[in-house]
Amino acid sequence: MKRIKHTFLGIPDLPIRDARFVILPVPFEATTSCQTGTRNGPESIIHSSRYLELYDEELDTEPYMAGIKTLSAVEPTYKNLRAMISKIGRTAGGYFRQAKIVVGLGGEHTVSLGLVEGCLSKHRELNVLCFDAHADLRDEYEGTKFSHACVTRRITELGCRVFSAGIRSISREEKDFLDKTEKVKILRAHEMEGEKWRDILNKSLPSGTYYVSFDVDFLDPSVLPDTGTPEPGGFHWYETVKFMKPFIHRKDVKIAGFDVVELSPSGIFTHSSFLAAKLIYKIIGYLSPMN
Repeated sequence: MKRIKHTFLGIPDLPIRDARFVILPVPFEATTSCQTGTRNGPESIIHSSRYLELYDEELDTEPYMAGIKTLSAVEPTYKNLRAMISKIGRTAGGYFRQAKIVVGLGGEHTVSLGLVEGCLSKHRELNVLCFDAHADLRDEYEGTKFSHACVTRRITELGCRVFSAGIRSISREEKDFLDKTEKVKILRAHEMEGEKWRDILNKSLPSGTYYVSFDVDFLDPSVLPDTGTPEPGGFHWYETVKFMKPFIHRKDVKIAGFDVVELSPSGIFTHSSFLAAKLIYKIIGYLSPMN
């Protein structure tokens, strides 16, 4: 595994036994569409995170005190996509089975399939909540079933219930699949306008254990431009976190892990990577016991 130069937030390293959250960088891309660069996402997020304030003014706490450990990156394997996904799953699974909350840093969205497989090694009944502009339900794309455009389809084949929010780009093939399956429920972006959208989304999500996958193109390109497949009509910062807080704090919901994927940074520090780092730290804050 590849050693990471810095720790998330720049905080001192700590023993794995003392960590509630483990940051797992997965700098992998093989099937990106519009532009490359997601392989640089994890390093850019971690570098940019060092400029965050450790104190969260909303929560009136320093969430890092719950224990955050930055792991070495999962070294990419390019000969076989299935082998890479399995490698991610084996690595993440070891930490899930230690009851850690795994925070995956992509990389293209395909890495989420491996992270969900790892989560399933601990939690046999699992819901997956995806924040995404795209349905990612194609059976095959550009010659492979393991494309970023197929990741949600592959996750359904693991037996997970999938809930996707923010969808605003979908193919006819995906629409036909949705018409025939009960494994996926989506909330389209145009249905999520106004103050009531977070209440509607919360009511559509059943109780249970969740893995959350956050594709940064869920956000509007005016907020986060550094992504490979931007779509207009996305969401802003406060809309996003104001949904997450009540969802994460639901007594009938458990978050086993989450990822942030598809950041394609234009430099080692960008406002997009800083936003991604702050989103991760905000979610950690909402998940921390003191909150």
